Amino acid sequence: MDVRKIVFDKRIEVVMKKIVLGMVALLAVGILAGRISAEEKPLPRTLVPAHKMEHAWWKARHEANKARIAQGDVDLLLIGDSITHGWDGAGKAVEAYYYGDRKHVNMGFGGDQTQHVLWRLNDAPMDKIEPKVAMLLIGINSLWGDWENCSENVALGIQACVDKLQSLYPNIQIVVLNIFPALEKADNPIRGRLGKANAMLPEIFKDYKNVTLLDINSLWLDEKGDIPKALMPDFVHPNEAGYKLWGAEVEPVISKLLGVAAKAKME
Repeated sequence: MDVRKIVFDKRIEVVMKKIVLGMVALLAVGILAGRISAEEKPLPRTLVPAHKMEHAWWKARHEANKARIAQGDVDLLLIGDSITHGWDGAGKAVEAYYYGDRKHVNMGFGGDQTQHVLWRLNDAPMDKIEPKVAMLLIGINSLWGDWENCSENVALGIQACVDKLQSLYPNIQIVVLNIFPALEKADNPIRGRLGKANAMLPEIFKDYKNVTLLDINSLWLDEKGDIPKALMPDFVHPNEAGYKLWGAEVEPVISKLLGVAAKAKME
């Protein structure tokens, strides 16, 4: 019997066993990774910063915001979507009355959702300012259609915007407005979705410091729960009369947080 051949064969056997065990281990790791990947869900879009720089008007407004913020000396941020953007439009005179002398920046952008607010806060030179107060109204544009866990994800998106602001400015006072009602009739499905999102906000922010949750939605509703056209002609965006109501309603809170005297109600 050739002893050298036996030893050689044994060595081959050992090597082959190691190769097989290694392949089994790799296969197991691959299967496990596949399972983990399948089980992991991507973050909802409301939490993933996104821009709309491909739209010329959006880019121009963002660049204008950045330029103003880079100058410093900002006490008040108005943050949101087209409804906040509208302070520059239908609410221009009201904005000038309440906030014109309060070193404010209007960071409202038509069509924006929470993910766009997050992106803008990441991209702008926010380190150049130390604002005292922010008023945040965001969420409606993620609720026009029904998608998986949309109300919950919008509420989480609002929370993410607040968390971002607090990470930038630990001492800032943030006024979070309940998402305004939209579309004329109380029984419209979108009302249910935004109502669910709003209902989650008190629990989300119950332990937050320097956050004031305000529900001013009664301003926009008649006794039947419908939206009067006299305040929101398109049943989404306030007109000047609506901005007057909004400005007057939040003025006691905003002025107190800014540490300035409250202004009389605009006639």
